[in-house]
Amino acid sequence: MSTILLVDDEPELLDLYTEVLELMDHRVLRAHDGREALEIAHERRPDLVVTDWQMPRMSGVELCRSLEQDAELHDVPVIMHSAATDPHAPGVKAFLSKCAELAEFEEVINQALLESGVCQQGPPRRPTLGELSRASREAAWETENTCSLVH
Repeated sequence: MSTILLVDDEPELLDLYTEVLELMDHRVLRAHDGREALEIAHERRPDLVVTDWQMPRMSGVELCRSLEQDAELHDVPVIMHSAATDPHAPGVKAFLSKCAELAEFEEVINQALLESGVCQQGPPRRPTLGELSRASREAAWETENTCSLVH
């Protein structure tokens, strides 16, 4: 079981991705901005950080820069998750659009953990939308509709 630090200032998306990661059998630590995430990372040393780009107090890019410069945390892989186009940040192993489908989210998480040497327990579990709570299904549906309007 891997420990993933999930960072996002949107509560609905934080809940949705937490639920997906827990169904994939990961422990999830949550933060609402980069500053809170940095504190949690120092306390708990996650196996992976998945962070939003634009957040209050400390952005995802600032968080990546701080992790990269930290002697204890510089090797923790980071996935940037954003509605913006591919933002470049130090230490980011992968970029994932918030418009990506949940299956792609799961694949990128699994690949990052595999590449970092974190062992997985058997094949990755692929949760279905039907397994998610009603609130998470609605958040996924709303995200999908918002993304289809943008594209």
